[in-house]
Amino acid sequence: MPKASVQNIALVLAGGSGERFGSPTPKQFLPMCGMPLMCHCLTSLQESPLIDEIYIVGKKGTLEQTEKLIHDYRLAKAKAVIEGGDTRKKSAYRGLCYLRRLKLDPDAIVLICDADRPNLPQSMIEENILAAREYGAAVTAINATDSIFYSRSGALVNEYMPRRMVYQAQTPQTFRFGIIYKAHRKAAMSPKYDLYTDDASLVSAIMHVHVAIVAGSKENIKINTPQEEAIFASIRRNAHE
Repeated sequence: MPKASVQNIALVLAGGSGERFGSPTPKQFLPMCGMPLMCHCLTSLQESPLIDEIYIVGKKGTLEQTEKLIHDYRLAKAKAVIEGGDTRKKSAYRGLCYLRRLKLDPDAIVLICDADRPNLPQSMIEENILAAREYGAAVTAINATDSIFYSRSGALVNEYMPRRMVYQAQTPQTFRFGIIYKAHRKAAMSPKYDLYTDDASLVSAIMHVHVAIVAGSKENIKINTPQEEAIFASIRRNAHE
């Protein structure tokens, strides 16, 4: 796909902790399959001919360590490390505010990526950019394979939902910059800000934009536990056999 004149920017959220992983070291710095966890995602973005620049939102106290990884792994597209907030949404908003200060074009495409999703294929990057250019907003997602229901009380089932209509959101979640920045700015002033679970739900509710679905993958795994690290290692071994 030829590169358009409008920039494609990756905003990588790397503010996780090691709590669920059972490690005093934030999980994004733990070695997995030959490099620190976050470097898998960053390397995929670095290698994409469609990505122009990368900005990393990190946890306070880890910014220098992140900058060292950028140097060590020669991530030339990584332009800045930004201190995040105390939640994922606030970290994303701080990153977007930083891009705003850079006077990023409202039509620029911003991929918001989890640093702890290490198996990001080039095809998924491309499909997200294409969908965001056409629709203004896109979410990577997979169709639910298990039966899904909701419960108001947490003790009794209220209703089962049609499985074919239910999706599990992943990242990247990708937007025209003007749309995602305005959505976060408006939502941040609302008492309901904490109710939005991800960027795509926020854009849908606040901006009333129809969010396109990009096919995700079960291999686009998010690493939260040692068990998920083992799954990632198995995926990598199988890919090289």
